[in-house]
Amino acid sequence: MRILIVDDDHAILNLMKRVLSGEAYAIDLASTGEEARTLALVHDYDGIILDLHLGDRHGFEILQELRRAGRRTPIMLYSGKGDSETIVRGLDAGADDFIVKPVSNDELRARVRTLVRRGASSRVGEQITVGNLILNRLTRRITCRAEDLVITATEMRLLEHLMLHAGETVTRSELHDKIWDMHFDPSSNVIDAHVARLRKKLETAGASAEISTRRGIGFVLSPKPAQDDSARS
Repeated sequence: MRILIVDDDHAILNLMKRVLSGEAYAIDLASTGEEARTLALVHDYDGIILDLHLGDRHGFEILQELRRAGRRTPIMLYSGKGDSETIVRGLDAGADDFIVKPVSNDELRARVRTLVRRGASSRVGEQITVGNLILNRLTRRITCRAEDLVITATEMRLLEHLMLHAGETVTRSELHDKIWDMHFDPSSNVIDAHVARLRKKLETAGASAEISTRRGIGFVLSPKPAQDDSARS
């Protein structure tokens, strides 16, 4: 999952990135309203955290422009001003949530988890199963054969996206857009390297799902074909 955080205070941006990076999100940062607007129109984010009081634009303006442009990305506004009028105005303008600063790290994580589940991809529910792989999107836990699958945060995002699109070919460009941040070099072999490591971990864990390569296109995760015992006897 990929999230955009917007704030003109770089210290807050970096703090929020550190807090949320532990949740296995790919995170982009924007320090101006115009930069945020551009990124939100170019990339298909799973959630946007938008400060109301930016140096160049008001958060309400950015929110309304994105909604008028047809962007349904879940958006959470936040501000140090938490009066009822401001909150109601933000929700009526199309925000999905509103938090008042300061907010605890635990509450921020919980609010963002709720936010991204409201996105289009959340229609599959909080739990996804492919073969004997089970992903709980709420707890960010993946099990295989009833045992926790130990993988990195990046591998978690990669496997989650493949599981969301099980049986479909996911292109490299789609993985670049959804899994890595905007500083990622798409010409590198990083995607292939991560897929190779994840594939090996699935095999070692005895997963009944496998990642296949569609040469020149991308990858597909699908259940392994059932063994035909009669053919072996």
